[in-house]
Amino acid sequence: MLISDLSLFKVAFGIVRDNSDLIYKGFGFKHLSDVTKYYLHPDNRSKKAQTSLCQAIGEACALFLDFVKSYDHNKSEGGLFYNKDADDYLIKFPIPFDWHDNSVYDKNISFYIVRVKKHDITLCAYDSEGNMIPTDADCIDKGDGVEMQTPKSQETQLLELYKICSSFVVLLSKDFLSVNDIETDIYDFLNTPNAEKFAILCEDFYQTHKYAKYQIKYADLKGLKTNAYVKFSIENETPRETNNILIKKFADIDFSVAQKELIPNLSEEFRLDGKLVSICNAITFGDIKSILLHGPAGTGKTISCKLICQSVGLPVMETVNCTENLDEFVLGKYIPENGEIIFKESFVTKAVRDGGAVVFEEINFAKPQYLAFLNSLLDDNGFVRLDNGEIVRRHKNFRFFATMNVGYFGTKQLNQALYNRFNAIVEIAQLSDKAVERMLVFRVPECKPHVQKILNVYHKIKKKIETEELDIVISPRNLENWARLAKYEGYVQAAEKTIIPVAKCDRLLEKNFRSVIEIYKWD
Repeated sequence: MLISDLSLFKVAFGIVRDNSDLIYKGFGFKHLSDVTKYYLHPDNRSKKAQTSLCQAIGEACALFLDFVKSYDHNKSEGGLFYNKDADDYLIKFPIPFDWHDNSVYDKNISFYIVRVKKHDITLCAYDSEGNMIPTDADCIDKGDGVEMQTPKSQETQLLELYKICSSFVVLLSKDFLSVNDIETDIYDFLNTPNAEKFAILCEDFYQTHKYAKYQIKYADLKGLKTNAYVKFSIENETPRETNNILIKKFADIDFSVAQKELIPNLSEEFRLDGKLVSICNAITFGDIKSILLHGPAGTGKTISCKLICQSVGLPVMETVNCTENLDEFVLGKYIPENGEIIFKESFVTKAVRDGGAVVFEEINFAKPQYLAFLNSLLDDNGFVRLDNGEIVRRHKNFRFFATMNVGYFGTKQLNQALYNRFNAIVEIAQLSDKAVERMLVFRVPECKPHVQKILNVYHKIKKKIETEELDIVISPRNLENWARLAKYEGYVQAAEKTIIPVAKCDRLLEKNFRSVIEIYKWD
């Protein structure tokens, strides 16, 4: 039995179980539930710009999550096999008893074997004795044994929910092993299961396959040899950085009451990037005393510094913008006081003396002569020499953070000797659409109905800048300014003062930006 060129993911939205439209283990979501408030994928092209869940996809995700949670590669009754070179994946998974008890799967079905090789899916259901369940009739448990219904058409048999759901399970297992975003979604959910993460997994899975067509075949797979496959083992996988790693904080006695008041306390809008978790512990234990974060404008480099400090309980004693505040008096200066000229040390020097963090923003904008003191400060035996001749030794709890944009007008190449003194140098990538959306909606709630259009404009302008290698930058800050001003004069007019100026008075480019904005309706 074979169905060819089936748009499996499109067809699934028209299929629902006869006994319920609820997605089992789906946080109360139903078939076609609108979950746009949780997530809208960047590739979502629905006319209403909304995310709807599909029962078959949702239950496949829930079933696969159950499989991963209980997975033991040593057990013979289940397994996940793959041959990535041949684009060939095989999964044997049992149907948990609760899925039977809640009438999601027929009680006669004990397990499935499903294989996907490129775009060919072969599947088969088996009973508890390991016998193949035929497809020429449907099994119904009436309490006193299994009875057979009237045979259905081939397509109806293969597209019935419990069979199409199993096709999704093998595709999800393939994505788990080969698609980073899906793998991340699954581990994120397993670490902290909630409705939002479930919706994100379902939508990312759908968007990965929505245009694909498959050949689906129902056939016995018990005789398939697995010699050419590798059996998946969690123990053999590369260790993953996850947000549930325990972060070690500084001790309560490490800082004074006044210093502890300077420990950042950022809102829920901001979340620590998972790849910075290990950095946190290295900072606490003193293996990292200086760190440089670099990346494009608007990616949250300074916020990342403060999130690290918040996570480890480290006060931020001073934040210095090197384009404005860094001068020859960065460590302190002589000032008149009570008829005398005294030396008053800066907050940077206080941090060096008593502990705490300082953050130098956009350090490669600074004049090199004003950064010379960092060579001795960040050396193994760190110290600074003040203008009054005093030498201040670096406190054991002093940490130095710096951020910089690379390749922007006005920046300078960082001195190699200084660059080499950083214990860690981390590139902060462009913010994801999820992060930008979360930031915009949190800071300007009124923009929520238009946030997808704002992101679309952002991507189109960015693509124009990148394609033509223009010496201009559009960042999430521009989007925030746009959304804030739009509250008072609408999005089209507000763009004239926040988005169009990104073109730096290039009239042709300004016209192009306006045409991008005018594509959308801004009610």
